[in-house]
Amino acid sequence: MNTQWVLLALKCGAIPRAAVAGPTRSLAQEGIAMLTRRSTIVSAVAAVLLTGSALSLMACTPSPTGTVPETTTEASAEGTTPAPEASAPAEAEYDTAAALTYLIEEEKLAHDVYVVLGDLWGAQVFSNIVGSETTHQELVAPLLSARGIDDPRSSDVGVFTDPDLQALYDELIARGSTSLEEAIRVGIAIEEKDLADLGAAIAAEDEADVISVLERLYVGSENHLASFERLA
Repeated sequence: MNTQWVLLALKCGAIPRAAVAGPTRSLAQEGIAMLTRRSTIVSAVAAVLLTGSALSLMACTPSPTGTVPETTTEASAEGTTPAPEASAPAEAEYDTAAALTYLIEEEKLAHDVYVVLGDLWGAQVFSNIVGSETTHQELVAPLLSARGIDDPRSSDVGVFTDPDLQALYDELIARGSTSLEEAIRVGIAIEEKDLADLGAAIAAEDEADVISVLERLYVGSENHLASFERLA
């Protein structure tokens, strides 16, 4: 009998150790016991051979008592992948034609608001600046003509091609109609917007004749702003 299989059977508990070793007995008893042990060992080894040594060894190996915790990412737990942050939209490229088209209507907006509020409140500041706003438009118009750009202005007071300027005009008239003090604040708001838009256009423009006109408009708006601020 193969000794290794016997040892394996002993290790796995398939053969009682009492069957291999026991107390001292008489010769007759020892003979009977030996026959019994051989029979037990043969049966145990046969069982081991039937199940296979590999399975027997696995059966003898203690199973792990702990479990490895499953790790899941936030994305897998929710079933979705976090969306990347949206990037900020790129600013529109500066275009001379678009800038001039907008600016001439912006000057018209100032003119028309001052005409309406001047008639409503009779304040001299509005009538003084109205003439300058007309001059500003006359400075921009030749720049449009020289470039073959259509003049977007309407001959009607308070009518604008640009929908944003139309909405702004309506809002400013509504505000300025509530009181003279609010009308002055409307004048300040208009000139501050003009200065911001003119400053951006001057910084982006590269055509000398356009820059020259824009700078003149900028100085004029600074003077208008100062006139309104003295009354605020």
